[in-house]
Amino acid sequence: VTGYKDFMYCLHCGDCCLRISPISTPDPCPHLIKDGTFYFCGMYDRRPNECRLHRFDFRFCPIGIEKLGISEPTDIAIRIDDGYQKTKSLQ
Repeated sequence: VTGYKDFMYCLHCGDCCLRISPISTPDPCPHLIKDGTFYFCGMYDRRPNECRLHRFDFRFCPIGIEKLGISEPTDIAIRIDDGYQKTKSLQ
């Protein structure tokens, strides 16, 4: 679904932080936390503007969908819910 310019669900695949970190390009972001197949920002509340404003014109991150090989809406919803729960445990 296209047209979502203000909000996009992250699938926590880590691709952005691994490849295009504004802090340490071309290296992965040093603040990256890995938990299984999930990647999280270790300084989420203090992340750079480049990270805050990173968006695609999609509701769900197309890179995460491709990288994780998920396409079913229920699988995407489970991934988002699991990521949310893991994020809460990091705080």
